Amino acid sequence: SSSSSSSSSSSPPMACRASNAVACGVASGRGSCGGGGGSIGLHRRPLAGRTRARGFAVLAHHWAGGPSQGASGSVDGQRKRVCVLLHGILGSKSNWNTPARRLLTQIGPLGWRILQLDHRAHGQSPAGEAPHTMEACAADVLETLLAAGVEPERDELVVCGHSFGGKVALAVLRSLLESGTPPPRTTWLFDSMPGRPAPRSTEEERAEQSVSFVLGVVEAAASPGLYADRSALVDALASEHGLAKPLAQWVAQGVKPSACGGGVRLGYDVGAVRAMYDSYQATDMWQVLEAGTADIGIVVAGRNRHAWGDENLSRLDALRDRRVQTAVLEGAGHNVHVDDLPGLLKVVEPSFV
Repeated sequence: SSSSSSSSSSSPPMACRASNAVACGVASGRGSCGGGGGSIGLHRRPLAGRTRARGFAVLAHHWAGGPSQGASGSVDGQRKRVCVLLHGILGSKSNWNTPARRLLTQIGPLGWRILQLDHRAHGQSPAGEAPHTMEACAADVLETLLAAGVEPERDELVVCGHSFGGKVALAVLRSLLESGTPPPRTTWLFDSMPGRPAPRSTEEERAEQSVSFVLGVVEAAASPGLYADRSALVDALASEHGLAKPLAQWVAQGVKPSACGGGVRLGYDVGAVRAMYDSYQATDMWQVLEAGTADIGIVVAGRNRHAWGDENLSRLDALRDRRVQTAVLEGAGHNVHVDDLPGLLKVVEPSFV
């Protein structure tokens, strides 16, 4: 899951920090001065979000178009139609602001609403308690849906995830299937590999400014603790750690004032984020696709084929008769929602009709 070179202030290489939110349980308390797997079960089990103890209430979330666009209405007096958007690692729900507005103009008249979430330890959501796994992230999503008035057993869902968020979407699907809950209409993965990415050298990761490389830089930059100001952090990220200037500026958007007065620090809980990313890398979800029990769509970024590797792409081709559809956006890098938003919306639109 490598990052693309294209960026913008609203949708940078992997996402900017959240701008506003409806609600999250408690403050994360992140930082101080200085500083999965498994197969689909054949038995029914309770929906994860209803039973799991947690260290916070729900994820920070936002209804595209404002609170009035929330899931209070229904299409037939009972069922609601909700599209859930899940961002990538180091991103936030504001990643989706522009795509959500565009999509809402198309599907809003059909009764659909769009919910954007911050994963744990991202945006305005607290880190919560370990373990920070795909299963835990899926439980976060399901509990937040329930808190927002969305019932997966009753309502119609389309769940879309970019990169890390795509595998969380598959984990949500797996949890629903294991509990005997009807799956979403479609679960969409945007340049997100169900299994493990193709191996690449450290030099390739650095040259591509991949997600793995950027996360390593964030960890290294967080260890000194305080920086004089945001500009000093940008300079350190670029000159000392090798980030391209646009990426350095984007990462530095996540700064927070020091609790000790004077200076700024990176706002990420890097331990939690690293655990989440390691779980993403290690978790194999191919069995969810191969089961053929739900409709799944996968969008491959044409300019990011090398990150998939021939084995993953061949495995995708073999699933065309298993309720898995694949689309390739040839001109797009990893951030398909930035590089080819019209093409992406055209691909997903039939899921809402």
